[in-house]
Amino acid sequence: MLKSIKTSLKDTFIYGLGNVAVKIVGLILIPLYTDPKFFTTDEFGVLGMLEISGLVLAATMASALPQSFARWFWDKDHKANQKGIFFMSYTTQLIVSVLFCLLLVPLSGTISVMLFAKPDWAKVISLVIISSAIQSVGNIINTLMRLQSKSSLYSITNLIKLTLVLSLTLYFIISKKMGLEGIYLAQVIGNALIVLVLIGYTIKNSTIFFDKTIFKSMNYYGFPLLLANVSAALLTTIDRFSLDFVSLTALKSVGLYTLALKITSTLKLVIVDSIRLAMGPMMFKRMDSPDYKRFYSKVLLYSSYIMMFAIIGVSMFSFELIKVMAGTKEYWGAVIIIPFLSLSIFFVNLKDVTIYGLHFAKKTRIIGIIVILSTVLGLGLNILLIPVWDITGAAIATLVSQFIYFYACYYYSQKFFYIPYEMRKIVIMFVIGSILSISSLFINGMELLPRLILKTAGLISFPFILYLFNFYEPVEIQSIKGFVAKWAQFRNLKGNLNSLRGISDE
Repeated sequence: MLKSIKTSLKDTFIYGLGNVAVKIVGLILIPLYTDPKFFTTDEFGVLGMLEISGLVLAATMASALPQSFARWFWDKDHKANQKGIFFMSYTTQLIVSVLFCLLLVPLSGTISVMLFAKPDWAKVISLVIISSAIQSVGNIINTLMRLQSKSSLYSITNLIKLTLVLSLTLYFIISKKMGLEGIYLAQVIGNALIVLVLIGYTIKNSTIFFDKTIFKSMNYYGFPLLLANVSAALLTTIDRFSLDFVSLTALKSVGLYTLALKITSTLKLVIVDSIRLAMGPMMFKRMDSPDYKRFYSKVLLYSSYIMMFAIIGVSMFSFELIKVMAGTKEYWGAVIIIPFLSLSIFFVNLKDVTIYGLHFAKKTRIIGIIVILSTVLGLGLNILLIPVWDITGAAIATLVSQFIYFYACYYYSQKFFYIPYEMRKIVIMFVIGSILSISSLFINGMELLPRLILKTAGLISFPFILYLFNFYEPVEIQSIKGFVAKWAQFRNLKGNLNSLRGISDE
């Protein structure tokens, strides 16, 4: 099991580098997006609405094909025909994406009226649709790279895309004054390039194949996941849709909320998504291993530990981040919701790990039902709380919705595929992390130096407070001491980094 954990950590680190690059690009663009010379607060709100619309579109176009492909790729009955399974998945996704574009692009004006009460954003919406379609095709290729543990190739190709998208975005906005249209034109070009760059890899891993029985089985498995994916996308975006339709300040509130999400989404992208990208294939591969239950339990515990430490850090220093990045004081009010949005991502990570039990038991229909009900609950909470607390109400609704989503997945996963997770430790982490994160809001009015000292002390205290609650096992304490001793020797940094390359699975 130790080798598997080390392999997973290595892949998580590599995927994390790529995701960090994604987030750096996003952070670089925040001062540009919030600069009144280029975008008004309302236009930044429009950008937030377009981003979430793209998420829902991508989830719908994907049709759960990446998950079905991953499940059948490692199925013992089809290991000999992995190239055929990939070809069938890839061509299906290509056809679905083209059909969606043919259907939705002509309706872009109508969609603009539905979202913004005017057709002015029709051209930008067309670009959002095309970008989402190309991205869905690229996701199948990315899934193959993950399944083959091509983490370096995955990161390099996506870094190429990021560099191009960033360069084009800056050029289109600053030099060509294209506004929101420039942002999404850059994404269309970037997503298309990555698919073309990987065409050789795609062909190399394809064998012309179609089997009606397998196709039906994959669709039967994937249809509930399609509903779950779309509902999950809605669950993560319903807050901004609700703000747009319910809040008295509409797009301005969406703009503030979007800025807070761009900061807190760092946690999801860099930590949750990196762990998911690395661990997903490993979780399926270890289904038949003798120690798989302990492995899954430790994945949840350790990922939660890293997650909460990062949540505390982002929450503590969010006020300083916003003051540095925002182009105007109008956005400073976003700081109040960052702890709540950050804590909601803690439950996203818990859900992403525990939900594998339902995948292993092939109970995907339950996933669909859970996420649909969670989305309905989220909508109800947003409608109830936004008129009272505006963006704070939306953030609290998101936190409660994500907790319900996680707990339902955890409950039914344990019912059909029991794993002895260390939930007592996770509860302790959440309570302590919540207190530390929310406490930062009460010291933002202090002078800079004492404020930074208190916040740094709060962050550093987290692992030591856990120690007071007998959180660590003796072997974990020993491992931590060994890790610190090894990496504290900067003279051996090159050797330590090289040692990561020699890690292999059992």
